Amino acid sequence: MKMKLNIYILLLFIVISNLLIAGCGGCQINNDLSEKTSSSTFIDTVPNDGKIDGFVIASCNKCNLGNISDRKCSMGIKVNNEIFSVYGYSQNHDAAHKIDGICNALRVAYVSGKISYKTLYPDTFELISKPN
Repeated sequence: MKMKLNIYILLLFIVISNLLIAGCGGCQINNDLSEKTSSSTFIDTVPNDGKIDGFVIASCNKCNLGNISDRKCSMGIKVNNEIFSVYGYSQNHDAAHKIDGICNALRVAYVSGKISYKTLYPDTFELISKPN
C-alpha cells in the first residue's frame, strides 16, 4: 500500500512539474514569415539562387564601372567586384551627367530582384538621394 502511494505521488509530481516547465501546449507559435520586409543589408555576394534584397553600389556601366563595351550610358550595379547590368532601367541622359548623376558619381541603391546571366531583373530599384 505504501509503495502504491509513493508511485502515485511520484506520478503526480512528474505531471505537475511537466505542466509548470513545458506548459500546456495551448499556446501555438506562429512562424509564418511570408510577410515581405525590406532589408537593410549591404549586398557583398550573390547567392546561388540569384535573389538579392538590400543595398548595392550603382552607377553608369560605361562611365564608372568599366564596361567599355557598352556603346551608351546604362545603369549597372557592383557586387563583390562583379558588374551587373540593370534590366529595364532608363535614365534621363542630361540628369545622368550632372554632378551627382550616375555618370559622375557612384551611388547607393536599394534593390530587390534576381540576378541571372550578368543582369539584374529588379522588382525594386531605387537610387538613394540622401540620408534621412
